[in-house]
Amino acid sequence: MATGRLSAFTGGRRGWILPLLAALAFVGLWTLAQPAVNPVNDSYRYARATLSLLGTSPAEAQREALAAACEEQARWNARTASLDPVAMEAPPRIAERTRQCIARYPNGLTPNAPRYEAIFEDRIGYSVLAAPFVGLFGVNLGLSVTSVLFTALGGALIFWLLREVGVSVGIAVGGQLFYYFSPLGWWGSYPLTEGPVLAFTAAALLGSWWLLRQRIAAGAALLIAALVLGTAIRYSTFLLVAAALAAAALLTLATTRTARRPGTWLLVGIGATATVGIFAMAKVLGLSGTGETLQDTFTNHFVLPDVADPWRRLVDLNLNFWPSWFRQELRAPWLLLGLGFGAWALFRRDTALAWVTLALAGTGLATQIAHPMWVESDRLYVAVWLVPVVGLPLLLDRLMADRRATSADAPVSGTPADGWSTTGNRNDGGLPDRPLREDGEPASGLRDDMAFRAGLRATSVDPAAPAGRHPA
Repeated sequence: MATGRLSAFTGGRRGWILPLLAALAFVGLWTLAQPAVNPVNDSYRYARATLSLLGTSPAEAQREALAAACEEQARWNARTASLDPVAMEAPPRIAERTRQCIARYPNGLTPNAPRYEAIFEDRIGYSVLAAPFVGLFGVNLGLSVTSVLFTALGGALIFWLLREVGVSVGIAVGGQLFYYFSPLGWWGSYPLTEGPVLAFTAAALLGSWWLLRQRIAAGAALLIAALVLGTAIRYSTFLLVAAALAAAALLTLATTRTARRPGTWLLVGIGATATVGIFAMAKVLGLSGTGETLQDTFTNHFVLPDVADPWRRLVDLNLNFWPSWFRQELRAPWLLLGLGFGAWALFRRDTALAWVTLALAGTGLATQIAHPMWVESDRLYVAVWLVPVVGLPLLLDRLMADRRATSADAPVSGTPADGWSTTGNRNDGGLPDRPLREDGEPASGLRDDMAFRAGLRATSVDPAAPAGRHPA
């Protein structure tokens, strides 16, 4: 039964070929583009934690992580210099730059305040996922492979979701590719937590959809697994995810009478329970909270003394940030258009799916509000791209379905003078051509035409209804 269900939504065994090729194409293109990924300071901290998990002593883990970070930075500087019309004649030597970098940071890459390091120590899940790949490929490549593979998984989950919603294989693959080549894939392929976090967010979206469709066991299992694994990677994000799902389920119950079923209530329960549980766990374990994050923001990673009024500064900074962000987006309003058309298509397709997708996308907005920093702002709110990535394929599916329906309902014109229609069916000049089914056959057979011409009342009913959109 499970195999039959799987074949039904993928379009049969061959339905898996296109999404697999799409994932492989993404990984292949990343292999070519990987040198263009600039080094990220945070990767050094994930590398150090991963090496410690692999059994390396803390001091040795720091040295190896620092050496990997310095080498990556030296290679980046060499590539940058090769593009500089002045510096290209004397590009820096990678080995020499690496040694200089290591000597510059004898106590590890800065910033290295203990409170700043504690923020990354709370994200042990990413190091656990990366450990096999770091052990196999080394530090820099291992971290990157981890993120890229989970980004490939995230796109595959979007394909799965779109097929479950009812779109065709081709359009679902389009949504998968959109995921890969939108900022979701851009930031997901960095050696950071974004790749796994976004993949588990997509898994939570799929699990929520199953619950809304009363696939209770599968939906609950997938959703709980996504929340648990995501919390181990970045608990602050999945605290927002859990709360957002509970709120979305409540909105669904309030606005959609047909959704008032056990699966929706269970989604409320799982989301609310996870919210309380994650919050309590953070308090018990003493994990870095909102207050510590604000001090990190306003003290340049704890280099400066703590500020006395972080919340007032947060409000003021948001008041400065968002008008500037909006003006910047108006210059190339693709995200704004994607959000508008994507949200419209989601609500047209299914209100419950719309609320859940918008809620998960809203976690990106909440993250940006908590960190209204201009640098890498598109990384902080990257989850908002879930709305166009899921919604625009639904819009395309609707347009294609409407076109098919219009084509099936329209009469075929251009009947030749000898009485034969362009379909090859006998039409004695006075009768309109019959609409075609998708298989190319007329919607009514010749028997009905002959009975009509003989003056008899046709008693048969056309069994082939015009093609409509896929069921939700």
